[in-house]
Amino acid sequence: QTKEQAMTLHEAVEAFLQDLKVEGRSPHTVAAYRRDLAAFTTFASNITLEAVTPALLTDFMAAPCVQVGPCGVPRAKATINRYRVSLKALFAWGAARWLVPRNPTAILKCRRHRSLPPDVLSEQEIHLLLNFSFKGKEAARDRALLAFMLATGCRLSETVALDCRDLDWDTGRITLRNPKGGEPETMTAPAAVLALLRPLSQTVPPENPLFRTGAGRRLCCRQVQRIVAGRCQEAGITKIMTPHVLRHTFATRLYNATGDLRLVQQALRHEFITTTQMYAQVDPKRLEMAVRMANLPAKTP
Repeated sequence: QTKEQAMTLHEAVEAFLQDLKVEGRSPHTVAAYRRDLAAFTTFASNITLEAVTPALLTDFMAAPCVQVGPCGVPRAKATINRYRVSLKALFAWGAARWLVPRNPTAILKCRRHRSLPPDVLSEQEIHLLLNFSFKGKEAARDRALLAFMLATGCRLSETVALDCRDLDWDTGRITLRNPKGGEPETMTAPAAVLALLRPLSQTVPPENPLFRTGAGRRLCCRQVQRIVAGRCQEAGITKIMTPHVLRHTFATRLYNATGDLRLVQQALRHEFITTTQMYAQVDPKRLEMAVRMANLPAKTP
């Protein structure tokens, strides 16, 4: 055996992750693989890649580190499936490079699960939120923040990374300098949202953060999470609100308006269409109503 064939599991994981980076996979994707495979490396201890057996993989998938979350709550099927996907990807990579005599992951079968549609704001709740008279000296900033996230579907990380210079007031184009894939992207914001954002950038240098504290420092993700939850509660919205709910609301409204899943994928900047498919799920109540309007007998799925 050569040294390459005797590669340890840890060395193989690091080489696999490096290849993902070279292929241009997003930092978030690489980080997700790293977390899953680190759990397996710890479980399997110091062995070589080719020493991994189907029995070891089965034991790992049944272990508490996979089945139970850090708070003692059983993990969702989708989370457990992610471990299977990560292991399959690692050993497919190893088999393609002749680092393993056989792929031991054939025994791992991904369990089918139904993704529930994400919680979203209703049209009435959106109207209430955007027209509510918030209190406090940061009311204008918070209103602009909520309107921006609802109208663009930007991720929390993209939102807090915005600088004043990233907005082109002539074209309405916004440059996202911290998108999921790392490369800058551009998008267009509605004129009404730009009107709310403009005052935030008029009295500071262009390199300053767009969304900032009273002291001029960039808002962090946790601060934005508190703003979203607090302002929604202030407006009388009883749902558990997070920035991701605003993103889901944007995507759901866009799909309902266009019926174009590819368009939603591009707007959300999803790498895979499968990630976007949750928005195409049909609400049974909407289906029943549509069937009744068509004067056909309803069939509840």
